[in-house]
Amino acid sequence: MPKKINKKEKIIPAKNTIIFFLVGVIVILGGILVFSNIQNNSSSTTQNNSGPQPRILVSEEEWDFGKVTRGEKPVHIFNVKNGGEEDLIIEGVKGSCVCIEVSISTNLIKPGESAELKVSYDTTDYAGKDEKHLHIYSNDPQVPDKWISLYVETEMLQTPSLAPNLIPDLIPDLQD
Repeated sequence: MPKKINKKEKIIPAKNTIIFFLVGVIVILGGILVFSNIQNNSSSTTQNNSGPQPRILVSEEEWDFGKVTRGEKPVHIFNVKNGGEEDLIIEGVKGSCVCIEVSISTNLIKPGESAELKVSYDTTDYAGKDEKHLHIYSNDPQVPDKWISLYVETEMLQTPSLAPNLIPDLIPDLQD
């Protein structure tokens, strides 16, 4: 004889499924909230370091040397300023190519002070338009690798050719 199922026994498995589903959703949402809170705390502590910090400021973000004759070494002087409240230490300055030569007047820039960064671009091996970059590595926590774009257009030097009608003037007159 088949067993008679009462309504309470039908409801209990459905209730258990709903409760299990709700607990799962709550656990997942809780995990997402905890994870996002941890990420927000870690990113805010790296961006908002307490205390004074150095801040690198450069007079130009990019520089165009313009049109130059091949073999020239145009020069530009950038102004590197410390806009922060702590000493700015220039750890290194490097061009993206051996054709870029750099020198800086000092590696330690006090708050509010500046240094001169001299950059020359050797165009000996280049023709046409060219783009390179300059990297300034410092202890600025916001911008540890400040880079500047450098542009130049190198033209070939035109050598004059001897015109054919000038050649007879170069040969001495032997009839005299």
